[in-house]
Amino acid sequence: MNADILTVNSDGLELIAESFGDGPPLVAAHGLSGNRHLTGRQLECLADRYRIIVYDQRGHGDSTPVINPSLYNPDRMAEDMRAVMDAYGLDKAIVQGESMGAATTLLFALKYPHRVSALLLTGPAFGDTPNPEIPSLHNMAHEINEYGLQEYLRLSAQRMRENWGAPEEVIETVREMQSSHQERSLVTALDTVKDWVIFDDLAEISQLTVPVCMIAWPNDPLHPIELAQRMHEYLPHATLETMPSVAHVFLNRGAMLGAIYSRFLGALTSMP
Repeated sequence: MNADILTVNSDGLELIAESFGDGPPLVAAHGLSGNRHLTGRQLECLADRYRIIVYDQRGHGDSTPVINPSLYNPDRMAEDMRAVMDAYGLDKAIVQGESMGAATTLLFALKYPHRVSALLLTGPAFGDTPNPEIPSLHNMAHEINEYGLQEYLRLSAQRMRENWGAPEEVIETVREMQSSHQERSLVTALDTVKDWVIFDDLAEISQLTVPVCMIAWPNDPLHPIELAQRMHEYLPHATLETMPSVAHVFLNRGAMLGAIYSRFLGALTSMP
């Protein structure tokens, strides 16, 4: 996969972005503790029809580390997506976000609806109520702070293997993803983003009139399928698709996720 790398300045920070593929632009934002490489793999099946633009969100991956909690503000992070689009000279794009990225992408779409041709949301995690997994994210931050990132990753892999029976592909993908961050920056992100409540009332999203495709899955309290279902009720032009489990975000390079979005976007382009 040949990619063009770009450094984007936003809010005094440097964001690393890359693009690959050819066609209408699709700009994508990863989730908490994720990075652009994972998102790129998930969407690479679309690169023959779309120009895929992925970037490391602030404090993640190769972008500027962030240890000031106030900088992990969802509205400021939505502006990062605007900065990426501006840097690539894009007036309008399909926009996609996963988990934390779903929140920033949704806020971007609400603020700049004229710049969004379609909205893709993977595993929404934040809405108008606190996320159920706040204690787990706090414990993750505490373990990294206490033991160091590498030891945390070893313990996490052991738990995933022994307690959840996670496939080795999932374990290795998560390890690779989470090891790409500066340690203090990741701890700050975990301990700050976990508390996000991005809406006073979820009904605010009903003003979005663009086509929306959401992907959710059961038995994952960090990404409650109930939140996606509530969003689906409020969004006037939304499709809600389900995958069997969160593991399919990682299995086979996220092939199931990419295939769902490919079908959705293909149906849009074939409409009269």
